[in-house]
Amino acid sequence: MRRKWTLEDLRRLPLFETCPSRELEQLLPYVYCRTYRKGQLLFMEGDPRERVYFLMSGYVKLERLNENATHQYADYLKPKQFFPYNGLFSEPGYRHSAEAVTDIEVIYIPTDRFEQFVSRNATMLLYVIGQMNRILDLHERRVQEIITPSASERVINTLHFLIEDLGEPDEKGVRVRCPFTAVEISRLSGTSRETVSSILSKLRKEEILQMEAHQLVIGHPEYFEQDSV
Repeated sequence: MRRKWTLEDLRRLPLFETCPSRELEQLLPYVYCRTYRKGQLLFMEGDPRERVYFLMSGYVKLERLNENATHQYADYLKPKQFFPYNGLFSEPGYRHSAEAVTDIEVIYIPTDRFEQFVSRNATMLLYVIGQMNRILDLHERRVQEIITPSASERVINTLHFLIEDLGEPDEKGVRVRCPFTAVEISRLSGTSRETVSSILSKLRKEEILQMEAHQLVIGHPEYFEQDSV
């Protein structure tokens, strides 16, 4: 699906906010729009890295599997994010699979065109490096806090990172609009579904967190900021 994109559309994305109009006009012929339905794959791990994407609406899951085809790593993306950063300028294939968690709209640009364009703009390169550092920092802290013998702490820490990474201000506190089930949270935290269900039930009774149509609604986000829970 193709529609005409304008300079104003691209300037909605942080990467292109300060780019001169003359340069953006040169990129526009290579900017495409596409929609995906919930559950569709954008690309699979190992596919040629032919496109880079900007998520305009909805949520995407990046996932990597181990040799036994079981879950190994997952990350979630919210609107206005660029992906994938991994392999940019260096690798010929995608290092993750990308799946639409909800119905989504993306714009995409051929990888070679995008890399050529960004490499000529120092401000964009600095932005890309800054985002890579942000992601690395987030994931380092995620690993440090989730690797703990306590299953309950792993669940709480996982919820904390979902809130930090995907949460948005809401009249009820903070809302994670990306849908999650107890099974998905158990995979992310390396615990059982029963453990996750028990902790979610406890948090609901204490009015710290609620689930609305699989969305996390956090009435007391300060609970997850504690040094120990």
